[in-house]
Amino acid sequence: MTGYWWSERIGPGFAHSYQVELLYEERTPYQHLFVFKTPLWGRALVLDGVVQLTLADEYIYHEMMVHVPFLGRKRPVRSALIIGGADGGTLREVLSHESVERVVMVELDRQVLVACQKYMPEVCQCWDDPRLELIIGDGAKYVEEAASRGEQFDCILLDSTDPVGPAICLFERPFHENIAKCLADDGVVVRQSGLPRTMPKVMPFVMKRFEDVMPGVQVYRAPVAAYGDEMAFVIATKDGASCALPNSNLVGRYYNPECHKAAFSLPTWWKRLIDEYEDDGTVPIETVDCF
Repeated sequence: MTGYWWSERIGPGFAHSYQVELLYEERTPYQHLFVFKTPLWGRALVLDGVVQLTLADEYIYHEMMVHVPFLGRKRPVRSALIIGGADGGTLREVLSHESVERVVMVELDRQVLVACQKYMPEVCQCWDDPRLELIIGDGAKYVEEAASRGEQFDCILLDSTDPVGPAICLFERPFHENIAKCLADDGVVVRQSGLPRTMPKVMPFVMKRFEDVMPGVQVYRAPVAAYGDEMAFVIATKDGASCALPNSNLVGRYYNPECHKAAFSLPTWWKRLIDEYEDDGTVPIETVDCF
């Protein structure tokens, strides 16, 4: 394979290096976009120097993002809101649930969506599904307007990037207040919350913001190798119910009932990050370098 070596800084003194062939590059109005071809991970989407997904392991992230909240609640999900998720993996898993009648997906950057459809079409073949309402726009603004008109969803999936650049507003308190208003009485919301090893403040910060507006907040995890370590997810329910026990025997490429239950078993050092976090309300902005 011809090409060059590209590296993503994962944390202080720690980087991932990939042998890559550049397939596409664009500076969109919001971010710097790359699509790489790699020998081990297949094609990879990179935004502002951060790997968003690879074809080799995207299913781990997307199955755990969707099936845990969907199957952790008692009532089948009929309506869902996705904020972000331009690659379509979250949408694919949402629409795999036959109970779903309506999905609204709000993606800020049209160019990322177009690039994913062109260079990673195998991630999602659902763009023409009649249950989907695709909106190109600001997710925070959509949630604010939906809250004001009383619109509610059974499940909200915050599939945004880390708290850098245009995604920062999605980590602020007003956004979380509007999210709570947009949830059904037994609704559930989930957000990817970074890598606790290299972004130790993000997970507990997200927990605090959800705890400000909802009674039932939990953390679960998934091993997504391309991200550099275990990924944290924060999940919250409006009625305080736990999502730790699945109500189905669904088996995916990664997800199964045993993985669902085990994902809520947190290592001691994660628990300490949560217990010792001092919240001053400031979004823990994380910076990355690539070279």
